[in-house]
Parts: sequence; C-alpha cells; structure tokens
Amino acid sequence: MEGVAGVVGMPQVTPGDPEYPQAREWFMRELLALVEGLLEGGADDVSIFDEHWFGRNIDIARLPRGVRACCGKPPYRPDWAGGLDASCDGLILHGLHSMEGAGHLLSHTYEPDFKAIYINGKLVGEIGMETAVAGDFGVPLVLVVADSAGTAEARALVPGVVTVDTKISRSPLGAECLALPDVLDRIHSAAVAVARGPSPASPWKLNPAELVCVFKPGAYLDELRRQAPALFVAGDSLRINAPTATAAWAEYWQAKLKAQAKL
Repeated sequence: MEGVAGVVGMPQVTPGDPEYPQAREWFMRELLALVEGLLEGGADDVSIFDEHWFGRNIDIARLPRGVRACCGKPPYRPDWAGGLDASCDGLILHGLHSMEGAGHLLSHTYEPDFKAIYINGKLVGEIGMETAVAGDFGVPLVLVVADSAGTAEARALVPGVVTVDTKISRSPLGAECLALPDVLDRIHSAAVAVARGPSPASPWKLNPAELVCVFKPGAYLDELRRQAPALFVAGDSLRINAPTATAAWAEYWQAKLKAQAKL
C-alpha cells in the first residue's frame, strides 16, 4: 500500500492506526480501477495476492464476480507462488515502492529488518524479487503501479513493462501527489491496454538462483541466526542456493517463520 496515491507516511498504511481506513479506501479504489480495466480489456481470470502487512487489506465484498483474492499471506512453496503459475499471462504489482536504501519515498524492502537482497548478484527490492518468482513460471512483469521511484526501478529491471505513477517522490517522507481521479483513470487505461496485450516484456528467468539476504542489527537477525545457522555466510548475511528463485525464497520464508515464532 505504500505506493498508493496520497500515501506519504507509514501510519497511513499501518492496520489499526487512525489514518489507515482512509488510505485503505484509496487502495481499494485503485485496485478496483485496475481489476475493472483488466476485465474490460478481455482478461478472463484475475487473481490477487494481498502482500501488505498481514494480508488482510482487501475488501472482498467490493470485488467483481469471479475475481479471487489470496489473503493472510500464506508462504510461498517451491511449487506454489501465491496462485501464480504458468497459466498466467502476466504479473502486475500494485501499490509498490522502491527498495531499501534508495532514499526515496518510503523506500524499504519487504520489512524493516532487510538491509539488502541480492538475487544472482543483482541488488533487488520487492519488485525484483517478485519478478524473479514470476519468471520461474515463465510469467513476465507487465504492469507496475507505484510511486515514481518504484516505477523507475521496474523499468530499469524489465524493459517493456508498463508503469503508472501514483505520485512523484520528493523525499523519504514527501511526495507530489496526483489527484486520485486522475490516477484511477491512468490505472484503468493501462490495465485495459495490458489485458489486450501481448506485452513486449519478457519473463526474468534466473535458474539456478542464489539468494543473499543482508539484515540490519536487531532481535530478528539474532533469532534468525539461532534458527538457521547453516544458512549464514556472515554475521548479518545468509545465502540460499536453489534450483529457482521461488525455491530459494520459500526456503528463506520457512526460516523466517521459525524465527518470528520465537519473538
């Protein structure tokens, strides 16, 4: 939700915070513009994976019939990536932002504990990691809806990807925000065009995959080292080698769940 129009601070996208309901409404209006544009463009199967916080942000009562939402953030497995598989024509990332260390609006990678993620030696954030997972199934990243720094990151990674800016990053906690009706129109138009395809973007395939995660000091890193000592190659870094990016990410997630259960 950090990449949604009007969002410039974490209290707006933190469930339970007084500012969250308003930002969630903006999020839902963007999501509906996206889904409705895809359906208008001819998509016959739309599946959504809610990745924000606990995965309980989507109001399913407002989704069009036939659309599915995966809620609660079930962890990826080597053979299951949130419902994404080879039958999909494209991956769309909505509400995204730039990676940790970028210095732009709300820049971070997944959670505050990450300092960096490298996949086959390339520094990536959420956009890159999810694109690599999709590539395992032969699915290209076709559309990114994000702030200006997030869309620039996506275009640098995947030539041909369509992007929609929801706001212009001006600082880590400030942005030039666009009127929501204008953003909704752009999202809808981009979704229609993407659904009509085909996309010039190609799947980002990385097989085999080496995942290196670097963490900031703290209780999570300490517990992760206790739960998965064999994965660590340095005091703050773990490395996973796997046949696919999905398998590597799934292995990390299992270690993460064990660590979080102890905190």
